[in-house]
Amino acid sequence: MKLSTLLPLLPLATASTPASPGLSYLGHASIAASAPFSIGSSTFGSRTVFPLAGGTFIGPLFNATVPAYGGDWGLGNPTVGNFYVDARYQLKTTDGVDIYVSANGPQQPEGVLHTRVRFEAGSDTPYGWLSGIVAVGITTPVVDEDGQVEGIEIDLWRMTSPSTIAGKGKKGKKTRRV
Repeated sequence: MKLSTLLPLLPLATASTPASPGLSYLGHASIAASAPFSIGSSTFGSRTVFPLAGGTFIGPLFNATVPAYGGDWGLGNPTVGNFYVDARYQLKTTDGVDIYVSANGPQQPEGVLHTRVRFEAGSDTPYGWLSGIVAVGITTPVVDEDGQVEGIEIDLWRMTSPSTIAGKGKKGKKTRRV
C-alpha cells in the first residue's frame, strides 16, 4: 500500500479529545428522613422507603423549603452490597413556586450516591429553565449513632457546555435551537 493512500487518514488517527462539559453549582439541600420501612424483596432486590420529613434548599439562584412529603423508594441488593436511589420530592421556593424533583442513581464504594436529577417547573414561572437542564447530585446519607439514616445532604450542579463548543455544531458551524 502506498503512503499517499494513508496520508489522508492521518488527521483521523490524531484527533484530539473534545473539551469536557462544565458544572455550575445549583445549591445544597439538607433533608430530614422519617423512619424507613421495607416493601420487601423482589426479583429486582429489596425495596426500602425513606419518607422525607422536610428540609431546605439554599443556592446562588434561589432558595426553597422541602415540604414534609415525598421520599426515596431505594432499591438495595444485599448480595452485592449496593443501593440505588429512586427519590421524588418537591421544592417550594421563597416566592411560592412549586418545583417537582426526581433523582436516581447508584451508591458509590465510599458510601455517597451519584444521582441524575430532573426538575419540573412551570414554564410561566421564573424557574421554568430548570425543566430544560441536565443536573447531577452527590448525596451523602446522614446517619445516627446506631447507623440509621436520619437525613440526607445533597449538593447539586447543572451541566454546562464547554465554552469552546457552546453554540457550535460540527466543523464550527453555528447551530440553531430546535
